[in-house]
Formats: sequence, structure tokens, C-alpha cells
Amino acid sequence: MNIGQKILAGIGILGLIFLTPVIFYTFGNTTAIDFLTSNLGTLGNPSIITFVSFCMIGIATLLGGGKNFSATLISILIGFLLISTAVEINFLAWFKDLTANVAFLSNLKLNLLTGLFILLFGMFLSFAEKVHVLVELLALVILPIGFLVGSNHYHLLPNNPDFNISMNEGMESLKGMIDAKYMKQENVQQYVEEVENDASLTEEEKVEKIQQLQDKINKLESDEEILARLKKENEQYKKLIENQEEKLKEYGWCAGSRDSSSQVKDFKDAVVPNQPCVRDFAVSLVKNEPGSYADAQIGFPSREGLKQICSLHAYLATNWKYISDPTMIRNDYYSPANRTIALGLAGDCDDFAILNASCIEAIGGVSRIMGGFCSGGGHAWGEVLIGTASDWNQAKKIIRQYYSDNNKILKPNIDENGAYWLPLDWNMGQFTCNDYADQMLQLYISADQFKK
Repeated sequence: MNIGQKILAGIGILGLIFLTPVIFYTFGNTTAIDFLTSNLGTLGNPSIITFVSFCMIGIATLLGGGKNFSATLISILIGFLLISTAVEINFLAWFKDLTANVAFLSNLKLNLLTGLFILLFGMFLSFAEKVHVLVELLALVILPIGFLVGSNHYHLLPNNPDFNISMNEGMESLKGMIDAKYMKQENVQQYVEEVENDASLTEEEKVEKIQQLQDKINKLESDEEILARLKKENEQYKKLIENQEEKLKEYGWCAGSRDSSSQVKDFKDAVVPNQPCVRDFAVSLVKNEPGSYADAQIGFPSREGLKQICSLHAYLATNWKYISDPTMIRNDYYSPANRTIALGLAGDCDDFAILNASCIEAIGGVSRIMGGFCSGGGHAWGEVLIGTASDWNQAKKIIRQYYSDNNKILKPNIDENGAYWLPLDWNMGQFTCNDYADQMLQLYISADQFKK
């Protein structure tokens, strides 16, 4: 046995040891489980322990077996089939239903113990170099079945037909532990309790509401991670950003907007390019790239306009402080651009998209805000109108020159009219969350400018 096999075998044995409290639990002794639950919380749940242990045993059996492959195969087949009669395993539910009326498989405790013995013994047999297949069948199939038949016939162990451990419950509970830190928040606990105690909701509706909460948490963590990475990448533009910051220090941009107590729930009310302080803020960020924003066609950016877009985005993305909406808010809260500026460029993806759109429109551009979906949850980002396909090809060259990066990824969003839009997501020109392109929604467009 090489070192790798020894390690994997050790993992399997450790998995079996971890199952010891569960074995005691199956026979009514809950001392070990109570101790683990009181000290480890959810991790002490029998279903979670079983799930983790089975994963360890499975890894050891499948990857760490020795030369005797037939012993490995037989032990996995028979062992897990027996265990599935006592432990709820989704993909083996058919076998549990099939054996529900088989007399010698009626004692769930015995089935679990016998299945574990078969897995353990099969693990050891897999390292034996010369074992006849008939001996394997005798040790791993015939004798265990004979033991079950005899034990049930003579009632050696008391039966508990209500005994049940769920692998699916264990897996879902374990996944939920990823976000356990959020359960420490008082508002999160309160919301979960409200949902659980709401008699007007069906079980399906309760699950859906909790899932919506989890989606918000996923969105928060995904955006925070991406923004942190972006700031690190933007170190190469540090000199440019420092110059902009130095020139902005003397201004208390949109200071009066901090006192706003109204809650905006619509993008069109949050995008405020005509607010004087928003206009001044945007102009101050692009004044090192002077010139007319628009090209021959109103709304399509010129060479100077494209540089102004880059200057705006580089500053906003690098200085953004990600703060999520209140976790328990029923509807998204959209911070008007002037308030976001007053608070020092802080908020979530919605607020970042709103500020980008407001600043773009403040210097003469056409913007829109899009919504998309991915594994991290919902996401929103701003976009700026570039124009036709030829405008886009020219824009790519200018943007890459600005960033001194000939390989910078720039992916357009092309609307139903064939117009090209540049995403102003956390990374300019890239969608952060666009796994389902066919489900993208246009949440806002600067329609008044678009009609010109």
C-alpha cells in the first residue's frame, strides 16, 4: 500500500469513526449527539454527520482501494443498498420503496449496521492480493444477508420503524452553514422566524422566501469579491486616480443630499443627471479629457467621449465601497445618484449602475440599466450607447489605448435594433453576472435623450 492509498484509507476509517455517535443514536442513546449539538450547533445533526461520513467513506472506497477491485465494487453495491433502506438517499429511494415489505429488511437499525460492516470489510478486502470472488461473495453478501434473516427471525435487536436519517437533509443543512455568519444578524433571525411562523404562507411559499433571502446574500458576497479583485487590478491606474482624488478633495459633493429621508423605488427617479451637483461631479472627473462627448450623431460618443467614459468608470469602480441594501428589505432600495455621491460612493450594484448612468447622461451620453441572473443571484449594471457595429470596432481600439491593454476584454450588448451598448459593470466591458443572457431585462433607459 503506497502513501496515497494509506491516506485515503485513513479518511475512510475516520469517516466510519465519525459515524459512531450516529450508531449510538440509532439505538436510542443520544448522549453523544446531544453533546455535539450543544457544542457544534447544526454540525452535530445526525444527518449532517452521516452525510460527511459517507462522503469520506465513498472517497476512500472509490479512490483509495487496493488491487482487489471486485471487493470494492461488491461492498459499495451491497453496503449502500442496505444503508439506503435506513438512511434517506434520494437516488436510492427506489430501492427503499422496493424493499419496504421485505421481512428481513424491516429492522432499519440492523440494515444500517450491516451496511457499514460491509463497507468496512470490503475496504480491507480490497487490499488483499489473492481473495477468490466466491469468498468475497460469502463475506460481503451471503453472511450479511444470513445475519439479517436470523436476527430478524429471533428479534435480536428491537426495531424502530420511525427511525430515519436523511442524507438530503444533511447536505442541505451543510450547504446552509456556508452563510451561517448571516444568521447571527438579528434582522436575519427575525425575518426567518417571521416566515416560519406566518400561518398565511404555504410550505412552498416559505421555502421560496428563504431562498430569496439566500439569493440576496449570494449577490452580496459575489459583488464584494469581484469589486475587491477589480480594485487590485486597477493599481496600474493609481496615478490617474490619485490625481482625480486630489482635485476632488476641496469639494463636498452633493452635501445637502445626505439629509434626504425619502426612499426611491424606481430607477427613473434615482437617475438624476440634471442635479447640478451630479453634473459638476461628472464634469470634474472628465475635465482632463476635454472635448465634445457626442460624435456626428447625437448620443454616439466621439473619441473624446469614449475617453471621458473610461475616466468616469475608472474612478467610480476603484473608489466604490460595496454596501448591500438592508438584508431583510422587501423591495430593492435605489439610492439617487446625488445621495450616493454625498455618501462617498457607497452602495450595492443597483446604486453603482444608477451612478454610472447619471454621470454618463450628465456629460451628454445615452445610458440604460440592465438586470441579469447568475448563480450568485440577481445583478444590475449600467450600459452606455456606442452606436453601430463600426462604431463599436472603433470604440474598442480607443478604450484599449486608454487602458494601455490591447487584450482588454470588451463584450457588447446588442439590442433588438442592432445598436451596440458598452457594459459599465464592475469591470468595464464585461458582464459580471450574465449566465442567462436570454433572461436579461432592460430596467431603465434615458429615453428623452434617445429620441433626439
